[in-house]
Amino acid sequence: MLGGSDIQISAIKRAKELGYYVITADYLPGNPGHQYSDEYHDVSTTDLDGILELSKKLKINGVSSYASDPSALTASYVGEALNLECNPFKSIQILSDKITFRGAQKSLGIPYPKFAEVTNAHDAQAFLSEVNNACIVKPVDSSGSKGIHKVDSDSDVSHLLEDSLSFSRANKIILEEFIVRVGFLMSGDVLVDNGEIVFQCFGDVHFNESVNGLVPRSISLPASKDKTFFDNLTKQLSKLFKSLNIVTGAFNIDVIETPNGDPMVIDIGARNGGNMLNDIIQYHTGFDLISASLTQCMGDGIVNTNESNPQGCYSHYVLHSDKSGIFNKVTFSDEIEKRIIYKKVNISKGDKINRFINSGCRLGLLLLKYQDFDDMHTLLTSNLRDHVSIKFD
Repeated sequence: MLGGSDIQISAIKRAKELGYYVITADYLPGNPGHQYSDEYHDVSTTDLDGILELSKKLKINGVSSYASDPSALTASYVGEALNLECNPFKSIQILSDKITFRGAQKSLGIPYPKFAEVTNAHDAQAFLSEVNNACIVKPVDSSGSKGIHKVDSDSDVSHLLEDSLSFSRANKIILEEFIVRVGFLMSGDVLVDNGEIVFQCFGDVHFNESVNGLVPRSISLPASKDKTFFDNLTKQLSKLFKSLNIVTGAFNIDVIETPNGDPMVIDIGARNGGNMLNDIIQYHTGFDLISASLTQCMGDGIVNTNESNPQGCYSHYVLHSDKSGIFNKVTFSDEIEKRIIYKKVNISKGDKINRFINSGCRLGLLLLKYQDFDDMHTLLTSNLRDHVSIKFD
């Protein structure tokens, strides 16, 4: 299992419960997930050949990049080399680079935003003029909303390009036209088996509007879109997956509804959703996507799952701060306490914390159960400001 962060603990523990001998690897020995594995190795999850050599030495039977974008490429690289259950490395390369992914959408006639790879402010300004002076700049290969900015005619373009580039391992950035979406951004996971989508679950994404409006702070289930929207999305994804010979595994998908009513896929991660999304998916649907994806990558098929039967309203909520400072404590109102079904605070009194500009500024995580859909959206759209309070020294 590639990584041992706090949001990967559920999968590490589940793998143990399934009876597997679990080996974790990354370059952070202090990551909390390692205490739950049988064995840990200090090798970066992005070191393709290092992980491959370790895998050969350990004679592994499966490799998982659960909830980790950077290690998705490594999982397919190792899987392909060792003839394990996986997707083609070249296909995961295409999905993992936003430029090649947009190119794949374009070639298949699937809705996509206008885009351009840029290297300087002059080219960025030219692209801005083509898309009504509003676009998004992104590293082609980052995760966790790192280096993503909205750019308009008043922006310091050079500074934003430089910041975005600093988060790209490939040293490339992409500009995409800003699409005015209808309703919420949707985010969720789909499970592919034998080349077919056999399960999917999506939710509404709630952003931290007080910082830059681009960093998700919560995903709530069920989603607000109707069956027709998701049927159309499934057709798009099936067309894309078949063209890339994607045959197995869980994929995390971000999608919007365009003004003409079509789904437009914004991003695909070749891994399960983060921030314990699969945990709330199981609460909501009864489908054990964590176990399904683990047994699948071991070549054991999809086992130990229940039929999907969506009911109840759930969300995760990323604990965060709108400003930087020295942390004292976090308090929760009685109203929110009675809805919390899981709570993890990753910081202690005296720690320096940063304002919530990307997922690296996450302070902890809550999983919540609500009375109904209105109760959930009333709390989440208010940003829980009256219910979660970060205190500073």
